[in-house]
Amino acid sequence: MKICILGKYPPIEGGVSTHTFWMARGLAERGHEVHVVTNADEVEPMFRMSLEPSDQAWYSSQFDATGGRVRVYNPEPYSRRAMGHIPSSNPFVTKLASVATEVVRRQACEVILAYYYEPYGMAGWLASRWTRRPLLVKHAGSDLDRLCAVPDLATAYKEVLRTADVVVTQPRLMPRFLGMGVKRENIQADVPYGVPRKVFNPQAQPLNVAALARSADGSEPQPYDSSLPTIGVYGKIGTSKGTFDLIGSLGQVARKGQRFNLLAMVGRTQGDSIASALHDEGLYECTYVVPMLPNWRVPEFIRACTAVCFLERDFPVEIHGPIIPREVLACGSCLVLSGEIAGKQKYRERFRLGENILVIEDPKNHEELAAMLGWIIADPKSAEAIGARGVWIADAIEDHAAYIDGWERLVVHTANCRPPDIKLPDARTTAKEGLAVTLPDLLAFLQEHQTQMVDAFLRNAPDATPRDTADRFCCFIERSLENDTDMDAEPTASLISVLRYARARVHALHDPAEGGICAFPVSDRLKGQAVTRETVGKLRPVHGSSVRIMAFDHDVSGLFYRGSLFGQSVEPAFTADRDELATLSRAPTLVLFQRRVNLIPCELRIDEPTRAIVEACDGSLTTDELVDHMCVRFGAETEAEREQLTDVVLAALSRLYRLGVIVFGERVPGGGWRGGVRLSELDPGGSLLSARN
Repeated sequence: MKICILGKYPPIEGGVSTHTFWMARGLAERGHEVHVVTNADEVEPMFRMSLEPSDQAWYSSQFDATGGRVRVYNPEPYSRRAMGHIPSSNPFVTKLASVATEVVRRQACEVILAYYYEPYGMAGWLASRWTRRPLLVKHAGSDLDRLCAVPDLATAYKEVLRTADVVVTQPRLMPRFLGMGVKRENIQADVPYGVPRKVFNPQAQPLNVAALARSADGSEPQPYDSSLPTIGVYGKIGTSKGTFDLIGSLGQVARKGQRFNLLAMVGRTQGDSIASALHDEGLYECTYVVPMLPNWRVPEFIRACTAVCFLERDFPVEIHGPIIPREVLACGSCLVLSGEIAGKQKYRERFRLGENILVIEDPKNHEELAAMLGWIIADPKSAEAIGARGVWIADAIEDHAAYIDGWERLVVHTANCRPPDIKLPDARTTAKEGLAVTLPDLLAFLQEHQTQMVDAFLRNAPDATPRDTADRFCCFIERSLENDTDMDAEPTASLISVLRYARARVHALHDPAEGGICAFPVSDRLKGQAVTRETVGKLRPVHGSSVRIMAFDHDVSGLFYRGSLFGQSVEPAFTADRDELATLSRAPTLVLFQRRVNLIPCELRIDEPTRAIVEACDGSLTTDELVDHMCVRFGAETEAEREQLTDVVLAALSRLYRLGVIVFGERVPGGGWRGGVRLSELDPGGSLLSARN
């Protein structure tokens, strides 16, 4: 099955992102094709994981044994130049809905799954309506209990829920959804999460802390002593997370002379936020901050710790259900849990305090928490034994296969809720009406001078979209002219060039009825900066997906437009008469046509060197490599020649970029494209095969 998921995903950290990641991967491992649409590339530094090139196989996975795969798509990042409006906002809903719609249509996805209401539920609902695909909506804790409490948000969420095909929630929360007006038959029970034990287990290799750690302010820390007991904490920080309770309590332990490491997987930005508290408690020199590691590397962190603390208390979202405690138990490190979170766990009857888990009833009681932490530091072997027995809890409760089974059943059920239908509203007209709006002047010219050919076409042409009618009309007249031996050769050749030009223009000025493909195969990473060797040297120029360069025997471009070539003032009329065509001399001409998203005309007369540059902008070369390629191609050998040609190439790229013909994508060394790939085809060398449409 082909599934489109809208939701949080790495590099976003947190429970919802974790659920989405393992769900998508698990479904792909079963043979499903999963297309994840997310805005994760724009997550704030405070909540961003650190991804390395070596993580790419996990981030966007492929399973050859089953044929399943996960593909990830990110919308173009916000830039004030391209997307700025007043009042300012990042249009996440619009961007996600647009990308999801493209993905569903191009990949023929059978179902849309939206996890977390804002912005994914809203965007998923729009994409579902535009593509006629069934929608499954799932909530977390904060979206239902916090965001949905805001009147100006709740109305929209409730409309989405009432019209979604499937709404997933916990059984105890179903009455709330019935109260919102959701049909009972549309409500399905949530699937209990299962930690993937193939990854989270005591055999995980401990993290090389010394290679990654920094002090809280990002400076080089004291040498890491792995022989000391290590207290760990990871995830989001804050008062309700118990972060400052932990720091205050460890400060008491340190002042008693006990030596230990505090290892915090919170990332640089959050590390900055706790730096002053660490200084105040005298913990600065024994604290080591590591980046937010991706989900699949979390076990390395856990196994590097003697004990891991999760001290959430007074949390404002009652139904919040964190999974960090279960990850720690599965990896066999000693878990120190707050009483609030311990009481929320469905498996709490398996707790044996002091045997397989440690619970501090109220982390705000720093004396009691300090005593517990001091005991761990003084007797790390006993703490390790508690962690080893904690694995027994994970052995009893974790069933990742059942988690994937449940989601597989849900997406299949949702896909069967309504029949497949991705057709757009019918935009067909009669052939005469279609030509009257697409090629009115050319039609009038041909009706006067090639009456029989035009009449023959109109008699037999079916109703179609104006774009398709104009395309067929130009092809029909061109074939008729080529087969008419009584026509004068030169005027006929000129008219054929006119028809080919008109056809190319129609393609550039009309979206295909089926929705077409994305405007660019990758996301632009230059974000409007000036094109210089420094700004684009390592980026890869990529031309638009609809760029088409055509060669004409006659320069007929002047017969079609006047005024500004790239502005709104283009006059699309065909202005020639029969005498002009008869006297038009041969002049081989190259013209670049591109269908812009907003359909502003884009027609550019170019020369052969420019064509060579555009054709090389396929994503296979960085700008530096493209410059070197052009130097070889055009024989620039001396330093002066190379420098001159470099300036010419960069100037051409700058103009193409400003005209919207190319963007500059960024490919992670050894990995994928930042911002996601919009097309599905990649050649063996990694370049993008731009579809001609």
